[in-house]
Amino acid sequence: MKNKTRKFGAVVFFAVLFGTLFYVPASSMKENSPYIPYQLRQDGESYNDVFCDLWPLIPDRKYILFNEPAPMTKSDENPDAGTKRDAGKDFVRATPIYPGELIDNTPGRGRTGELSSSDQQDWYFFSICEGQTVVVTLTPQTGFDFDLYLIDENEVQIASSTNAGSTPESITTIVTYTGYLYIQLLYISGSGTGEYAFSVTLTTQDDANSGNDASNTFASALLITPGDYNGYLDMSDPYDFYKFQVETGKGIHLSLEMQDTAYLTDFDLALYSPTGDLVYEENQYYDDELLYPATETGEWRVRIDIFPGWTDIPNPTEWEYYAYGSGAYSLSLSIQTSAPTPTKIPQPQISPIAKTFKVTNDATSTKDEFGYLAAIPASNYLKGETRFVAPIIYTGDDTPTNYYETDEDRGTVDDTAQYLIDDWNTYLAMHGKTSTPYDIPVDPVAAAAEIAQQNWGSSDLAVVAVDGSGYNDEVKTLLKRTKTLTRNVDIDEVENDDPKLQGEFGYMQFIGPKWCAISVNTTGIETTSGSATGALLTQVFPKFIDVAADDWPSPYDGPGYAGDIYYPVTRIGFWSALSTLSNYSYDKITVTKYQGNRYHFNVKNEDSVLTAKLVTTEASDLLVFLVDPAGHIRAPDMPIWNGPVNPIHVWNGLENPTVNPWRCWNPEPHTEVTAEVMHPEKGWWTVIVVPRYGVGASKISYTVTVDQRIVNTKRADAEVSAANAAVIASLNHAPLLYVLEDTIPSSTSAALTALGVNKVIFVERGDIGSVSFPSGISLEADLTTMEQIVDHIKSYDSSENFITITSLKTGDGFFAPAAYLAAYHGSPVLRIEDAPGNPAAMADRIETWRLWEGDYYHGSRAPGHLPEAEEPVTQGFIPLLKALFNFLKTKDPEGLPPIGLDADRYWRAEMYNETYEWIASNGLDLEGQEAYCFVAPRTDIYLPLHSVMIGNKSYAGHIPGDTPAYSSAIIVRSVLYPALIFANPNRNTTTAQLMNYPDGETWTYNNGDSDTTYSSRTIKQTFSSHLRTFDGHCLWDAHIQRMNEGVSVFYYTGHGTGGSGISAQYYQTEHCNYPEQTWWDAWRGYSAFDVWRMPRSNGLSWYNPEPPSLYDIIQYDHVDDLTENLRSCAVFYQSCSTGDGYGPLVYLDHGAVLWYGNAGSGLRPEADLMDDMFFISTMMHGENVGQAYSKEVWLHYRDFTTLHPLSMYGPSTQEVTTVQCIYGDPTLVLFSPEWSNPTPVDP
Repeated sequence: MKNKTRKFGAVVFFAVLFGTLFYVPASSMKENSPYIPYQLRQDGESYNDVFCDLWPLIPDRKYILFNEPAPMTKSDENPDAGTKRDAGKDFVRATPIYPGELIDNTPGRGRTGELSSSDQQDWYFFSICEGQTVVVTLTPQTGFDFDLYLIDENEVQIASSTNAGSTPESITTIVTYTGYLYIQLLYISGSGTGEYAFSVTLTTQDDANSGNDASNTFASALLITPGDYNGYLDMSDPYDFYKFQVETGKGIHLSLEMQDTAYLTDFDLALYSPTGDLVYEENQYYDDELLYPATETGEWRVRIDIFPGWTDIPNPTEWEYYAYGSGAYSLSLSIQTSAPTPTKIPQPQISPIAKTFKVTNDATSTKDEFGYLAAIPASNYLKGETRFVAPIIYTGDDTPTNYYETDEDRGTVDDTAQYLIDDWNTYLAMHGKTSTPYDIPVDPVAAAAEIAQQNWGSSDLAVVAVDGSGYNDEVKTLLKRTKTLTRNVDIDEVENDDPKLQGEFGYMQFIGPKWCAISVNTTGIETTSGSATGALLTQVFPKFIDVAADDWPSPYDGPGYAGDIYYPVTRIGFWSALSTLSNYSYDKITVTKYQGNRYHFNVKNEDSVLTAKLVTTEASDLLVFLVDPAGHIRAPDMPIWNGPVNPIHVWNGLENPTVNPWRCWNPEPHTEVTAEVMHPEKGWWTVIVVPRYGVGASKISYTVTVDQRIVNTKRADAEVSAANAAVIASLNHAPLLYVLEDTIPSSTSAALTALGVNKVIFVERGDIGSVSFPSGISLEADLTTMEQIVDHIKSYDSSENFITITSLKTGDGFFAPAAYLAAYHGSPVLRIEDAPGNPAAMADRIETWRLWEGDYYHGSRAPGHLPEAEEPVTQGFIPLLKALFNFLKTKDPEGLPPIGLDADRYWRAEMYNETYEWIASNGLDLEGQEAYCFVAPRTDIYLPLHSVMIGNKSYAGHIPGDTPAYSSAIIVRSVLYPALIFANPNRNTTTAQLMNYPDGETWTYNNGDSDTTYSSRTIKQTFSSHLRTFDGHCLWDAHIQRMNEGVSVFYYTGHGTGGSGISAQYYQTEHCNYPEQTWWDAWRGYSAFDVWRMPRSNGLSWYNPEPPSLYDIIQYDHVDDLTENLRSCAVFYQSCSTGDGYGPLVYLDHGAVLWYGNAGSGLRPEADLMDDMFFISTMMHGENVGQAYSKEVWLHYRDFTTLHPLSMYGPSTQEVTTVQCIYGDPTLVLFSPEWSNPTPVDP
C-alpha cells in the first residue's frame, strides 16, 4: 500500500509540474505521427491542395501529374491527327501516327488537322520497313494552299509535293531503310485557319527481303536461314510466321527488336515445334530474346505477333476495347551448338480420390469437428510416396457472408462450400467419374469406428485420441454493476491563436477518473491538404502515443471540419489535442470530455475470454470499453464499414458533401452492447461505461457485466491431441479412433478387433486418457506432452518445415480444418494460447490501435500506422519519465523520444520474439525457412501476427473465416488446388486491373541498391510467361466478365479507397474534361484520359479519388453481388488498406484459393517494384507465394525475423507503412499451363 501511495504521490506531483511547465515553441520537437505521412516535392516545395511531381505517391491521395491544360474538349474531328493538340512544329517534336491501324480520331489515328499563318507547320512520323511502298496524300480546305514533304530519319528531304492552291498533294516512294519516315505539312496561303485531311498508305510488304508479306499461318511460314531480317505488322497483318531448319540438340537463338522502329508498339515471339506444338514464348514489353533447345530435327517456326494487337483480344459488344500496335521490326536468327532447357513451374503431386466426405455442421458443439478429424486419415494421407486427397465438406452452415447487410439471402458459408463442390464435381467429370458421397455420422466415436472399418480392411496400427466434444468451458462473472449514469460533458473551445495551441502537443490537459471519453473537433478548416491531419488526439503521459486522428473528408477533400475523433480515456494522465494544419487555416479546436463510470477487475487466468455486456432498459447511446492492464483499448474494435451502400459506381461522400454518413462512427440507440477480448493478459483490467454523445437523456440506468469464459484444460488437451492424432494417422495411413477419458467405447473396441490392430499410438496431451488397451495391443507410443507430439511428427521423413497454429478461444472447432492442412504438410498443430508471453494479445493490441487511430475513408476504416523512429528508442516508464522531467528543466525537445516510442518496431518485435521463441522451444526452428499458417478468425488471431512472421527466416499465411466450415473450404481448396484448377475452363488465362502503376521510376532499397520499375510491362511479361495468356482490363464490366469466365491469377494495382472497393476506368463520366466521351477498355489503365492520352502511352498512371482523373469506384458489396465462382483464382492486390477490410473475404467467399495484399498504406513505386520482383519469382521461376514475398521484405521494410538494422532503419523502411498479409496457404505454387491434369482414383 505504501508503494502505491508513493507512486500516486509522484504522479500527482508530476501532474502539477506537467500542467504548468509543459510548453515549448512550436516546431521544436520531433513530429507527431499523423495518419498520412507528410509529403514534399523532390525540390522540397509543398502543396496544400494537389501535388505536382511528388515522390513517392501514397494510394488514396490526389496528385496532379500533368501540368499542361487539358486539350480541346469539344471537337468532332480531334485535330491534329486525333491528338486534340497542335501537331509538332519541327522534326524533333513530330507527332507519331499509325498508318496500319484504325482511323478513329484517337491520338495518331486521326487523319485531319489545321494550319494557319500563325501555325504554319505540322510534323508527323510513322514506322516503315525497308522495301515498302509508301503513299502519302494531303487535301487542303478550299481556299488554302498547303504543301507536303517527306523527310528521312536523318532529316534529309526525300520527296515533296507543292501543287498550287487547294490542289491535293501526293507522294509515292519506296523506302530504303527500316525505321521512321517523317511528314512535313507546310502552310503557304489562306485566310484564317484552314483544315486539311491526309492519308498514309503502305501498299506493299518486303518481310525478310522476300518481296512479300510473311504468312499469317503456320503451314505457309516463310523460309529463312540464320541471319538478320526486317518485317512489318499491322491490323491487317497481325502475324508473321517464319520457318527454319534445326537439328536435334541445337540451340535456337532468336532476337526481336521493335522498340526503336515501331513507336509505342510491342511485338512478341512464339516458338513452334515442327509438329506445330507451341513450346515457348517470349513476351517482354518491347524487345525479346529467345534461346531454346531443339528437341527434334525439322522445320521449326517462329511467330511474331502484336500485343495487345488486333486478333487475340476481347471482342465485346457492350463496350469497345482499345486495340493498338503496328510497325516495323528486326529479327535475328542464329543456331547455337546447344541451349539450356527452360525450367518449368513445379506441380505439387496429388492423387485425388473420387469420394466426398460430408460433415453436418453443429453450431452448438464440436462433435462435427471430431468427426471431421476422424475422416482426415481416409481423405488426406500418404501411402508410399503418393499423397491421396479427397475433400471434407461441411453442410448446413448458413452463416451469412454478406458483410454489408444489404441482401440477407445473398451469401452463406454453404454457398462458399458449394463452389468447392461444383469445382470438385467438374474436375471428376473431366475424367468420366462421379464422387462417392459419405456422410460422417454425428457421434464422433461411432464416426471414427465406421470410417476405419469402411476404409481399411485391416491395419496393424491405429492412432487413438480422446473424444473431447463433451468438455465445456467454465464461465465466471468477474464484475456486475447496476447504476444510473448522469450525462455530463465539459467543453473547451480553443481559438486558433490561443497560446495553449502553440506548444508541441497542442492543447493539453490533465484528465482524471471522472471523465471517461474525449472527442476533438477542428472547425473552420479553410484549406485542403493531403499531408495534414485535421485533428489529432495524443495520450501524452503515461503512454506517449497518438491514439486517434481525423483527416477525411477535411482537410483532404475540402474545407469543413474534422470532428470524427471519439476515444475512451484509457488512462488517467495528460492528453492533448491539436491539428497539424497551420493555425491560420482553421478557426478553433473543441475538446469535449464525457463523464462516465470506470470499474476494475482482476484477470488471473489469461487462458480465457472476456466479455463485457452493457444492458439498458431504454434505448441509449451508452458504450462499453475494455482496457488492458497496460492501458490500451482492446475492445470493441472500430467497425470496418460505416454508412449505407450506394448504388454501383456511385461514390460515398465524394468531394465532401454536406451530409456524409460515411465519415464517422455514430452508433444508433441500442439496449445492449458488448465488448470481447479473446486473448486477455493477466492483471487489473478496466471496463468503461460512457455515453457516445453530449446530448441525450440526462440519466441512464444500466447494468454492466464482465464474464470470463475459462478454457477447459481438458478440452484444450483433447482438441490439440485429436488434431495431431489426425496428422499422425495421415502420415501412417492408419485409422484414427476415439476413446473416452477412462473407457474404450464398444464401437471403438469392435473396430480394433475387426481391423486386427496390434499396436496403437495414443495421443493424449496432459495425460487426459487413463484407459488400458486390450491384451494383444501394444502401446507403440504414448504421447502425453506437446514436446513428444511434435518430436513424433517431425520424425517422419515426409514432415515438411511447416507449422500450423490455431486458436481454441472461440470454442468453435477451428482445430479440425487446421488438422487437414497440417496433415497435408506433415505439420504439428499448435495452439497459440500455449505461447508464453501471449503474442496473440499483442496482435490484438496492435490491430485495435490501428483501427482506432485510423479514419473512415469513403465508408471503410482505413487503419492508422504504428509510429516509427529512425533509430533505436529506449523503452520503459522510467526512461520516459526522466526524459520528460529533463525536458521540463531544459525546454530542449531534443532529449524527448519520438511520439509513440517506435511502437511499430518494439510492439511487433515483442510479438515476433514471443512466437519464435515458443516455436524454437518446441524444436521447430529447423534448417531453412519455416512456413507458418494460422487458422482462426481474423478477430481471434489478428493479422499483424502472421504478417510479422514473414521475412528472411520464415514466411506465413492466415486461413480466415468466422466458422470452421468456411476455413475448411479454403483449406480443402488449397490442398486440392493442383486438381481443382483444371475445373477452371480458362485456367491458362491471367488478368489484371492495372490502374495505378509506375513506368520508369526508381526506388532505393534498404541496402542502398536501387531498381527502376516499369510495372505494367513487367506484369505483361510475367503474366504471359509459361504459355499463359494475359488478358488485362480496366473497365469494370469487362473485368468482372473476365473474372467470371475464369482466370488462374488476378492482380489489382490501384487505390484501395480505404479498403472500400476496387477502382476502374469510367465508361463515361461527367467528372472529367470529356463528359460526352465513351471510354475504352484496355489491357491497362490510362489515368491521363483526362488530358486525352490513350492506353498505349507509356508513363506513370495515377487515377485520383477526386477530379481530375477520377476513377470509377465499385464497392465490395457490389463486387460480392456480381462475382460468381472464381474457380481457384489466386488474387493479388497492391492497394491501400484492402487487406484490413472485407475485400479479401469477398474473393475467398467466391472460390478464390488465396488473397495477397496490403493492410496498410502502399507506396508507389516501392510496392510496385516489390510486386514486380514477387511475380518474377512466382510466375516465372515457380517459387511459392510465401517464399517469393519473404525475400523482398528486408529490402523494403522491417524484417522482424532478423531485426537487422538495415531493415529496421533503412531508407526504404523510413518511407513504408505497409502491413502485408497472405490469406491462404503460403506454400501455394501458382498454376502453369505446363501442368498435367491429375487422374483421380476410385475410393
